[in-house]
Amino acid sequence: MLLTHNVMSILLEALELTAERGQRKLFKDISFSISAGEALHIIGTNGCGKTTLMRILAGLIRHGFQGRVSRKSPIFFMGHQLALKGHLTVLENLNLDISGWSAASNELIIEALTQLDLECFMHSFVNTLSIGQQRKVSLARTFLTDHAVWLLDEPFTSLDKSSISKIEACISNHLFRGGALVITSHQDINLPNIDLKVVELGERE
Repeated sequence: MLLTHNVMSILLEALELTAERGQRKLFKDISFSISAGEALHIIGTNGCGKTTLMRILAGLIRHGFQGRVSRKSPIFFMGHQLALKGHLTVLENLNLDISGWSAASNELIIEALTQLDLECFMHSFVNTLSIGQQRKVSLARTFLTDHAVWLLDEPFTSLDKSSISKIEACISNHLFRGGALVITSHQDINLPNIDLKVVELGERE
């Protein structure tokens, strides 16, 4: 599906975000904007507040921080909890209507699963899959949404290099169509010909 945003459209903007955990400041005065076709890589050591920042951007944390987030396009967030129903099959999970977007057709679902080498598991129950396979199912759900902004929190965990390369290709396609990405990852991200910004959060004190 072709997204309608032009290249200069700002889809997500953060202004002077500051957050604390207990008496410890996680991050201070974080500001950035992401336009159509752009990606932002949030990096930092464990405990520095990457997931907290992502949840603030997604609107899942509404209090306990300073600053402002301007969301100018629908956002799809994939966090550490994959939000899959283990007693349902892969196909049934991807047919669910979640987060305000309509379920995709079976044809599109099969296409997404094929991109991630999961088509043979379409009728398997999710609770019989490995952690890596479950993560790829959750990523397939992301690829099926028509939301312009993807927030992916450590999406490459438990995945091999081949799977990561295929996911990077899907992400690149989303960006070329006018989408935007904010991602956390402990590893380098390979998105050729993409404007990849980097925000580094401070080390844990």
